[in-house]
Amino acid sequence: MGNLNPIPEPLTVLIADDEPHIRHLVGTKLKMAGFTVLVASNGQDCLNLAREHRPDLIVTDFQMPVLSGFEMSQALAAAPETASIPVILLTARGHKLSEDDLSTTSIQMIIDKPFGPTDLINRVKGMLETNQAA
Repeated sequence: MGNLNPIPEPLTVLIADDEPHIRHLVGTKLKMAGFTVLVASNGQDCLNLAREHRPDLIVTDFQMPVLSGFEMSQALAAAPETASIPVILLTARGHKLSEDDLSTTSIQMIIDKPFGPTDLINRVKGMLETNQAA
């Protein structure tokens, strides 16, 4: 028998947004692209799911209840078991974060709302390909 290459597991993306329509839109597009999707409606739930499931990437809103996307990203970066999970931050208000702020987080990309779902999916794929190659 020849070498059997294992079928790769689908990559997991965790979406955190307090707006149900954003969670639904992004989640549906990611599922259609072949990703496993986890969903949270606030930063604390996102942090808990990230600790439990260790997703390959997180897409989070900046402004959310309980913990903001920024605060959640800081908590991820501070824990060795979640520090390597990359984060894409979505922001509706064009928040600018300084390099000092970003250095305390796992945020690797900031995307302003409104965004095109296809563009977001392409950015997710690109970031995951880059991180897997590293």
